[in-house]
Order: sequence, then C-alpha cells, then structure tokens
Amino acid sequence: MYHNRILCIIFTLILAIGITIHTAEAAESITIETSNDVYYSGDFVVVFGKVQTVFGNTPVTIKILQSGNIVQIAQLDIAQDGTFVKSFNASGPFWTTEGTYQITVQYSTLTAGTTFEFFNQMIDQSSAVFPVNIPNSGTFDVGYTIRGGEVTGIDMNLDRYSLLVETTVNTNGNLILKLPRESFDAQSDGKDNTFIILISKENNEPKDFVQVEYEEIATSSDYRTIRIPLEDGDKWVEVVGTYVIPEFGSVVIIILVVAISSAIIISKSRFSVRYN
Repeated sequence: MYHNRILCIIFTLILAIGITIHTAEAAESITIETSNDVYYSGDFVVVFGKVQTVFGNTPVTIKILQSGNIVQIAQLDIAQDGTFVKSFNASGPFWTTEGTYQITVQYSTLTAGTTFEFFNQMIDQSSAVFPVNIPNSGTFDVGYTIRGGEVTGIDMNLDRYSLLVETTVNTNGNLILKLPRESFDAQSDGKDNTFIILISKENNEPKDFVQVEYEEIATSSDYRTIRIPLEDGDKWVEVVGTYVIPEFGSVVIIILVVAISSAIIISKSRFSVRYN
C-alpha cells in the first residue's frame, strides 16, 4: 500500500510537470505572415508577426532563404505588444532565382516559418481583387495575379459549382488565384481535394475546354492559392470545386465527378503539351 501511494504521487508529479511545460510552450508562441503570397522583382516583401511573451531586449531574427541559401537577413526589436514588422526590397544580386522562397523567424528559443513565390520579371503583370457575384446573395472577393495578359471577369457557375475566369492572354504566362475557403473550395470528408482546371481558347462551352494541371502554392485555414499556366490565346479558365457558399444550403457539397461530368468526354488534354 505504501509503495502504491509513492508511485501514485510520482506519477501525479510527472503529469503535473508535463502539463506545466505544455502550457508554457503554448503561451510562448510566435506567428509570422507576409503581405502577399506572390512577389515580383522590385516589390517589397513585408513580414509581420507576433510573440506571446516579450523577453526583455531580445531581438527577433528574420531570414529569407532560397534553396537553403540566405537571400536577406535582419534583426529587429519587438514592440511592447509583442508585434514586429520588417520590409525587404526584392531586388539585387541575390534575387535572381524564380520559385519558392522560405522565411524563418527566431525569437529566443521560438521559431516559425512560411513561404512565398518570387518572379524576377514583370511581364504584363497585374494584381487585383475581383468581386464575384453570387446569384441573389451579394458578392465575395477573389484575389488574382496574372502574367502575360489581363483578367476581364470572374463569374460563378452554379450549374457546375465553378468559377469562370475570362482572360485576354497575349503571351505564355500564368494566373494565380487566391480562393477564400468560406466561399469556394474543394473538399471531401473535411480534407482538401484537388480542383479541376479547364481552359478554352474559343467559347465558354463545355465541349471547347481542355483540362490542365495547376500548382497549389499556398494553403491556410482561410485561403487556397493556386497557380495555373497560361498559353497565348487562352480566353476562359474554369476552376471546378466541390463547395460553394454555405448560404446555398442544399448546394453546398457536390460530388466532384458529377460537377465535371462534361469534362470526362474531353478528347484532348494539354497535359502532354505542357508537362511532358
């Protein structure tokens, strides 16, 4: 009996210590974000974040890396409310490689990280937020960046549970869409599904579309950001998902195969043209 009590006390102490350490780790956290998911040569990469606990005069260290190599580094003080912000000019001899860049921050023993996409040329590039009309229910915003053309319209197609983007493309480029999850998404059983991306050079009729691959370059609890390759002459880009606006009730979830049934009969795909 005595030994059992000793073991019980030891177990309770170990459990209490574990809970205390876990609580301390949760309280001493650090977050980091960037002002955009995509940057171009000459842009300013704005990094901002917050720590839960300020440790005296300890500075925060921010590094921007590409393939493990340091592109820029900075140390700065934390504000009294735990926030910090730093702007980096994306220009100079170290900003030459296009692709995914990593950002890491370190504050005392705390670390965090995120990524963004960088392009070293700005060819007919434009960025904006486009309001998408919801039939009989207002609008929601879709952020976009396009290289090689212009976006002239974005509409919702409720029959196919998709977004239809109208473009004018005069050279090879890409279209980046920042899709708000609460309004439009592709999920199954609570997990992310791939979108179906269809492109047409002619009309916006289902028979004129071909399917293309895309790249998901950023994912968060609020947004999914995708990059779609474009060719000279592309006019319509359709993004098919499984989820449209909670207010629609009965049309919230749909089987992806049903939503794109017309795409199954497509006889030609640009997969082989672009990716092989």
